[in-house]
Amino acid sequence: MLAAAAADFESPLFWAVFIGWVLSVVLHEFAHGLVAYLGGDYTIRERGGLTLNPLQYVDPVMSIILPMVFLAMGGIPLPGGVTYVRTDLLRSRLWATAVSAAGPLMNLLLFIGLALPLNSRLGWVPATLPVAEWTPAQKLVGALAFLQLFSVLLNLVPVPPLDGFNMIAPYLARDTREKLTRGPAAFGLLFMFFLLFRSKRVILFAYDLMRPVAELLGVPFSDLVQALRSALLGHT
Repeated sequence: MLAAAAADFESPLFWAVFIGWVLSVVLHEFAHGLVAYLGGDYTIRERGGLTLNPLQYVDPVMSIILPMVFLAMGGIPLPGGVTYVRTDLLRSRLWATAVSAAGPLMNLLLFIGLALPLNSRLGWVPATLPVAEWTPAQKLVGALAFLQLFSVLLNLVPVPPLDGFNMIAPYLARDTREKLTRGPAAFGLLFMFFLLFRSKRVILFAYDLMRPVAELLGVPFSDLVQALRSALLGHT
C-alpha cells in the first residue's frame, strides 16, 4: 500500500522512482496538450503547453499542496501536474473527451512498455526469482509499472478535477457541471485520497481492478506491489 510506511528518502532508488514519476507526469500532460492542439486549441503552443519541461505543468494544488497532504498522511509525496486547455476552442465535445482521455492513455502505454520486460518469458526477470533478489533496475521498472497502472485507474475515477470527470463533463448540463466543480463537491478528490490512504478495503478493491491488467501481460501483480514497496519504502 502507498501509505504503509514512511518513504525511504535516503535511498537512491527512491529518487530514481521519483524522477521517473515526474517524467511520466510530463508525458501525461504533454499528451493532453498535443490532443488539445490537434483538436483546435491553437493557443496551447503559444502558452508553452507543448513542451517536455516539467516546470510548465506545475500547479499549486496538484504539484505542491496535495504531495504535502500525502506526506502528512504518511504517504508518498508524488506530485501531479496540470495542462490548461482552452476548451472553448475545441472543435467538438468529442475532442474535449479525447483531450481528457489522452493522459490516462499515455500512462497505459507507459505501463505496457514497463511491464513487458518483466514478463519472465523475455528472460530479464526469471520466474522463480523473488522480488527481494531483483536488481535495482528491475525494482525501478517494477515500481514505475505499478505507478503507471495505478495512475490510469486513479485518473479514470469520475471525480473533479480528474480526467475521468473531464471525459464526461462536456455532456453534462452547464449548471450541473458547475455544481460538481465548486463548493463542497470540490473536496471529493481529497476525500478519495483519504479513503485510499486509510481504508484497506478501498485499496484492495483498487488492487483487484489492477491485477488482471498486469497479469494479462504475464506479470504477477504481487511482484509489482513488492517492487514498489522495496523502491519507495526500502523493504519488500
